[in-house]
Amino acid sequence: MNIRALILSITLLYIPLLHAQTPVDGQPNVSKIIQEINHLNTLGSVMYFAAHPDDENQRVIGYFARAKGFETAYTALTRGDGGQNLIGKEIREELGILRSQELIEARKVDGGQQFFSRANDFGYSKNPEETLSVWDKDQVLADAVWNIRKFRPDIIITRFSPDRGGRTHGHHTTSAIIAVQAFSLAADPTAFPEQLEYVQVWQPKRIFWNTNSWFFRGKGESFDKEKYLGVDTGEYIPVLGQSVGEIAMEARSQHKCQGFGAALHRGENIEYFKLLDGEKADKDPMEGIDTSWGRVNDSKDLQKAIENLQQNFSPIQPSSAIPYLIKVKEELGKLDQSNHWVNVKTKKVEKLLLECAGIWLEALSPESIVAQGDSLTINVSSLVRTSSKVSIEKIKVGDLAEKTAVGTLAENKILKEEINVLIPEDFEVSQPYWLKEKPTKGMYVVNDQKMIGLPEKFAEIPVVIYLNIDGASVKKELNIWQKRVYPAKGERYIPLKIVPPVSLTLDQSVWIFGDNNSKEVTVSVLSNTDNFEGVLKLNTPKGWKIEPQQKTVSLSDKGQKEEVKFTITPPKKDSEGELQAVIEGNGKSYKQGLITIDYDHIYRQVYLKPSTAKIIKLNIDKGNAQKIAYLMGAGDAMPESLEAAGYEVDVLSHEQIKAATLKSYDALIIGIRAYNVLENMRYLQPEILKYAHEGGTVIAQYNTSFRLKVDQVGPYPLKLSRDRITVEESPVSFLNEKHKTLTSPNKITERDFDNWVQERGLYYPNEWGKEYKAVLKMQDPNQDPVDGSLLVADYGKGAFIYSGISWFRELPAGVSGAYRLFANLLDYKPANSKDIK
Repeated sequence: MNIRALILSITLLYIPLLHAQTPVDGQPNVSKIIQEINHLNTLGSVMYFAAHPDDENQRVIGYFARAKGFETAYTALTRGDGGQNLIGKEIREELGILRSQELIEARKVDGGQQFFSRANDFGYSKNPEETLSVWDKDQVLADAVWNIRKFRPDIIITRFSPDRGGRTHGHHTTSAIIAVQAFSLAADPTAFPEQLEYVQVWQPKRIFWNTNSWFFRGKGESFDKEKYLGVDTGEYIPVLGQSVGEIAMEARSQHKCQGFGAALHRGENIEYFKLLDGEKADKDPMEGIDTSWGRVNDSKDLQKAIENLQQNFSPIQPSSAIPYLIKVKEELGKLDQSNHWVNVKTKKVEKLLLECAGIWLEALSPESIVAQGDSLTINVSSLVRTSSKVSIEKIKVGDLAEKTAVGTLAENKILKEEINVLIPEDFEVSQPYWLKEKPTKGMYVVNDQKMIGLPEKFAEIPVVIYLNIDGASVKKELNIWQKRVYPAKGERYIPLKIVPPVSLTLDQSVWIFGDNNSKEVTVSVLSNTDNFEGVLKLNTPKGWKIEPQQKTVSLSDKGQKEEVKFTITPPKKDSEGELQAVIEGNGKSYKQGLITIDYDHIYRQVYLKPSTAKIIKLNIDKGNAQKIAYLMGAGDAMPESLEAAGYEVDVLSHEQIKAATLKSYDALIIGIRAYNVLENMRYLQPEILKYAHEGGTVIAQYNTSFRLKVDQVGPYPLKLSRDRITVEESPVSFLNEKHKTLTSPNKITERDFDNWVQERGLYYPNEWGKEYKAVLKMQDPNQDPVDGSLLVADYGKGAFIYSGISWFRELPAGVSGAYRLFANLLDYKPANSKDIK
């Protein structure tokens, strides 16, 4: 039966794609199998280029991958480490881990593959010159060339234009500049010749900019669609029961930490493409490219075998396709095994053999965390759900164990094998591969060429199962999982991670000493193995004192935790430095903490972070402000940072935001993006303003103008803009040196703006009522100055302060000057105000 004739008849067989917490090794639905078989005759590839997670156009990726069957990939130059987070407190490296996983989940939906470069997202950049002053251009360009040579795209598509610097994020423009240069360099054997040990040179046919009218809005330009190649990417895919728009918006909605949930789109969607280099195309981006087996020599017999497979596939009995798939595999084996497309399609056919035979494979561990030097039990389950003759010939567990002649599978009966291995004491611990070495501001350090560009390491210990399916040899590589069952969520799979025997966590990331008094520091010691004993010490800069000098810790059970307390005394003079917790045991030193990043839409991630904190002896006066209320917005670590400076901070529920309740607090801080993400902010706002009017101090942190939940932020008119100061070293001057926020209780000087991190601030207001007083002037290099970073308005007996300064970055990073200035804001009262308590 012809496979194309089946498409409409099986639309109702569509089952949604697997969600994040189910391994990708699960059984696919028959409609997906049909599409994969149908695409065996499609030999074409597309690579999309942009700067960050969520920059990609999922409609274009889904169109080429799902609708047209081309191998499609997205190269994001960065992992989005410098962005914001709307669902949690992860920032910087931890946010990069989260956003990388969201990209992986998006590609599962739209059918693309994911690649990266080593570029570090250092935050917003106003132009490509600024971007390339931080990134190592040669390294980023090398990574782009590497991805092209490895993936071998026929065409490249950029999300942004290489010629519109200064009109968008500098990373955006730079991503297009890099893509255009890599387009030609990938074919040059003198460019990055060290790569040619692993890949061959490659020249794509053409490179486009994927443009639309949005890029011309507000620029005084018109968008003339007749100048561009237009493609309707809204195509309906009957075999999947979805249009590309539906698939694309489901993929886009995986970018949850960026608030990119989107309504599913149906119907026509025209995407426009401008040729940047290469051969011209008039009607189709893939015009003039042979996307058939005609591009592979001696493939006529293979083409006939694929045609027989398509004609004889039965959706009711997929296993009947196995003899035809085996024939296709045999014909592929007769062709040049160094040919890129032969390798790509051989992997597809082996995957189809497993799917059509109804084979289910799983490798489980009773634990998700195993320490170096411990034993690991792996339970491998194999199942065939058809009458196909299947045997397990060998199971290989990394380089640790191997079992041969495992057995023959009986229909619908699970074959279980238990394999026990010992994890060597020097086995590499689990760590995102780009974080193994200390990064620079602009680049991550990856020394293994074969790892560069990959979204992640596939498995800490890969389990490879060698099968024989009706006489054909196939192997399948599995990750090891812990499977847990939750009453409200059902099955959840957690990937295995290898960790040190012990991990250390300091109770704060920053300690601020405003006087000579000692403070108590707590170190949580977590044993990841049984029977760990070690000596715990704290290392400090010169002049700091620790009591006691060390403590012995004995933990008998895995998972046992002990909290050890030390007293730290600062020097008399101002000092900044690093506090490091170290425990020595088993002849080794351990100085890392175990960070878990866990959300329902991604697999649980583990990050080993140095067990360090910043300690600061600082001349800081908190004035009369001691008790602080905090209304959390999108999520940040501000409350903990203020507690480190000695404030008493209460994170209040929405029900507690009442003027009568707030009256007992010296100030109320409104968390980042609260006016964007809190649906009931319009009801909280009157109570907040009443508190301010009656004598309270309100400090609102940054928001964007998009999706504001109130008509007006604050008591007086204030218009948010996209003004921001991206260079953290940019000069800051005082508009009114005598303003109370600059004089009391701490005298603020230019030195207080030294050593800031990532940026000064973002989304400053550019218009405000006369009631607001602008305090600071900031100016990025070669940019106009802006005055909206800190606005203070007296309101009744109290005050409303709006500030787009990145307090949520500066305070957790221990920037002393930021603490001093923020202390002034917390203490601020109008001159005629009386304490409301």
